[in-house]
Amino acid sequence: MNNQQQNLINTYVPGNELVFSPVGGVGQIGMNFYLYGTQGKWIIVDLGITFGNSEETPGIDIILPNHEFIKKNRKNLLGIIITHAHEDHIGAVGHLWPQLQCPVYATPFASAVLKRKLKELKIKPKFLKNIALDGNFSLGPFDIDVISTTHSIPEPNALGIKTKYGNILHTGDWKIDPQPLVGRNFNSKKIKSFGDKNVLAIVSDSTNSNVEGHSGSEKNLRESLVKIIKKTPNRIAITSFSSNLARLETFAHIAEESGRVAALCGRSLWTMYKAAQDTGYLKNIKPFLDEKEAMDYPREQLLLICTGSQGEPRAALSRIANDMHQNIFLEEGDTVIFSSKVIPGNERSITKVQNDLKERNINVVTESDEFVHVSGHPHIEELKKMYNWIKPQIVIPVHGEYHHLKSNVEIAKKCGVKKGLILKNGLLLKVSPGEPEVIGSIPSGRLMLDGKRIIPINEEAIKSRKKMLFNGTILISFAINKNNKVISKPLISSKGFFNDENINNFGKSLNENINNFTKELNNKKFIEPLLKEKIMTYGQKYFRKILNMKPIIEIHIIKT
Repeated sequence: MNNQQQNLINTYVPGNELVFSPVGGVGQIGMNFYLYGTQGKWIIVDLGITFGNSEETPGIDIILPNHEFIKKNRKNLLGIIITHAHEDHIGAVGHLWPQLQCPVYATPFASAVLKRKLKELKIKPKFLKNIALDGNFSLGPFDIDVISTTHSIPEPNALGIKTKYGNILHTGDWKIDPQPLVGRNFNSKKIKSFGDKNVLAIVSDSTNSNVEGHSGSEKNLRESLVKIIKKTPNRIAITSFSSNLARLETFAHIAEESGRVAALCGRSLWTMYKAAQDTGYLKNIKPFLDEKEAMDYPREQLLLICTGSQGEPRAALSRIANDMHQNIFLEEGDTVIFSSKVIPGNERSITKVQNDLKERNINVVTESDEFVHVSGHPHIEELKKMYNWIKPQIVIPVHGEYHHLKSNVEIAKKCGVKKGLILKNGLLLKVSPGEPEVIGSIPSGRLMLDGKRIIPINEEAIKSRKKMLFNGTILISFAINKNNKVISKPLISSKGFFNDENINNFGKSLNENINNFTKELNNKKFIEPLLKEKIMTYGQKYFRKILNMKPIIEIHIIKT
């Protein structure tokens, strides 16, 4: 497979075959982006984002998948099909669609969420096409069965993708929830019916493939949360994923049961709430208060529903934890409940928020303390049911880190699935006819949304930001006259140094040496760039020797 991976494919027209490539979403949780191709045409399933962090991508919040391959092949692109409205499945649509210019197909709730996102980006949603729940439609050589499942958001869908060269079930994110509270029940009848059609492969959610048992029901969780909140005094803040409307309805129900009022804190919560109302969900709950209204109520009557379950630094809960929120505050003896799981990679940011709260003597409750969360992804027993219903010849695990993918394959094989294929992002797989075979790699990887620019993840600017973050910056300015004589002491300023004495000492040392540098260069042409180079080298050696640091050094020479 190594040689095949080195075979970089920039353009490809699928022939009499069925091909598949995970451009994002494999070996990670997030940034889902999958390509299917047959008989000269392509479709995309999901186009999501992941989030940046201060260590890897300082100053960057949103990471996008690399869409270079399908952009070059867009004349054969029939459309994007969205399985559900989570950010890691739809978040990149508005940013990348202008370069793809194709129809986007989604069920009503995902369409409502997308419309709001597109409006923010000033993109008219004319290309959005509504598809019916549990409906069927065709795109060129692809016939698509839309199959309702259950998840932590309304209207999650598996896609039964039927082609001349075999049928594939793309599960999307799912679980089997007998009482999901919001939205349709899991359509096991249609899943089983698709399984009777000789399924070639299943592209399968792997998130909880190493967790025993069943994922649990939202209804049972609601009963537990009611008990917990009824016994908890003072002000309560609770955080979950903004898109989990069943959980949002539960929080509204809890507030009423416990004699509290519920307020939404965070923009994404309001976006999801309004999208839900647009599509007929959450009609039978009391309207939520906004942040300013909330703090007028007595402490023991308030339930704050906050964004920031993953420790996002700009989310409401992070700002509340730092006591930096403009409208909301918590006090000693108040409680914060994390009704969510830790997504791998977010451990440090979540721990920071929880520590900030605990330092202020605010109580923190997580799923390790009480029954406050159920997952939206299938545990082992649910995966077994799916494989027994679908009876695929091949399992292609996605949506998980490597150990999740490996566990998923092992479960499938125990259920009689003959072949498990663990891919990497960017590999192009010929699924059929014949034995499945990796035929090469297409461009993949990550892009960054830097303001309004979409740039490669390894751009020099990010390297500089990282260097600034860890080593600081030094700015040196001085003036020289037309005879190339230094006529001012160097003015030195810095960012990211904790002791000004180091800068002052450097300034004295540089001042003593700078005239020597100019004397050395007196007989040379283009003294300015040579002098900059001398000072740069001197500064780098100085800080490496004195502080074992490599700051970014900027030199400004003013000619008078």
